[in-house]
Amino acid sequence: MSPAVSSPPEIRVITPIRHPRLRYVLDLIGNDLGYRFLFYNDRSVFGPVEARYAVHYGGTGPRSLPRHPLLSGRDPAPADLAPETGPDGLPLFFPTPGGHDLLACIFWTVSRYEEYADFTPDRHGRFSASAAHAHRHGYLQRPVVREWTAALERRLRAWFPDLPPPRARPLAVRPTYDIDLLWAWQHRGWRGRAGLLKDTFQGRFSRAVARLRSGPQTDPYYTIGRLEEFHRQHGLLGTYFWLLAGGTSRVDPNPYPIPDAQRQLMRRLEAHARIGLHPSYRSPDRPELVTEERERIEEILDHGVCCSRQHFLRFRLPATYRFLLEAGIREDHSMGYSDAVGWRAGTNLPFFWYDLSRETATPLVVHPFAAMDVTLRNYLGMDAAQAGTTIRSLAAAVLPVGGPFPLLWHNSSFAAEYGWEGWWEMYTTTLADLLAGEAVPWSPETD
Repeated sequence: MSPAVSSPPEIRVITPIRHPRLRYVLDLIGNDLGYRFLFYNDRSVFGPVEARYAVHYGGTGPRSLPRHPLLSGRDPAPADLAPETGPDGLPLFFPTPGGHDLLACIFWTVSRYEEYADFTPDRHGRFSASAAHAHRHGYLQRPVVREWTAALERRLRAWFPDLPPPRARPLAVRPTYDIDLLWAWQHRGWRGRAGLLKDTFQGRFSRAVARLRSGPQTDPYYTIGRLEEFHRQHGLLGTYFWLLAGGTSRVDPNPYPIPDAQRQLMRRLEAHARIGLHPSYRSPDRPELVTEERERIEEILDHGVCCSRQHFLRFRLPATYRFLLEAGIREDHSMGYSDAVGWRAGTNLPFFWYDLSRETATPLVVHPFAAMDVTLRNYLGMDAAQAGTTIRSLAAAVLPVGGPFPLLWHNSSFAAEYGWEGWWEMYTTTLADLLAGEAVPWSPETD
């Protein structure tokens, strides 16, 4: 006989609010803690008020959580977003007479409320970290949504000492890769010939000679074999997002048509890795490209693909996420910044995207990531050692709450010929050290 699976503890929330924002945030918290929140005023779900665990959302009586109008559908005022400092330096906003509304804090952060307002986009049309509330107020590198959830859990267990402990989650290392260009020098056509001439005329003679002598297996960008060997040694599961643009834009450097050698590698790789699409640079402006490129990768793999990450992390809410859903994408891995490390949505856990304009939860699962290689080196100017220290610091902040720890890397970001000296050693040592400590390899069950 298989062991009986216990049902999650049910916590009834007594409130006059029936707005989908409140339902969404309680589902989010329940998924994190392993609890089930039910509305007292939703009699289609349950009947009598008698319950082992019951709390009020709003009100002044015992076992009441502060209530802010945000979760009734109201927009926040500037004063609502002036952060105060709570225990352990935790930022708190959405003040009420009864205290700060942590449910409102969670919803505002995860929904990316601020990205629906007018903002000045960067040169790629993106919402940048420099514009973000979390960056401006110094909490971007904390998984604050998880910390607010933990604070709510402590309050619930103080009220109900027999409430079972929340779901335990280990820190789970999750390596992910964007494959913009599988080879630096091979299968490049006219771009490869132009690169050789450029190296020659600019005096990079050793690199020009290396170009001429290299083959597909010795190309500096061809690192997937080394990565997969490292993953095998440490039990890691890699996820690879492939750029398969149609060869019409300079910012999409992949060769097109897709070389047979790349197609064969993609088929072999999916036997022991996850494969996703890397929608091209113009896809947020031309959503039909997502469908075309998804059909391209599915033709190569001979089956459906439902996960993706935007090239250059270019997306705008709500338009891009709606386009992805219409194209059949059900997982997006773009939730992070190019100009800073940390947690764009305040959490490291996957979550269902809430379409704020339509006030509804959607089937699109958003997977945040902690840091990107190009951010560390190019935007922040770090060397390999400094980048390793930053990654360890981000992991240490997540360790108390656990869950996936995804990094965004490129196969090209180990090439010493292009300024990445020492980054392979830093990357593999850092991940191995995390796994030797309190971290585990990521698996889909970890989420």
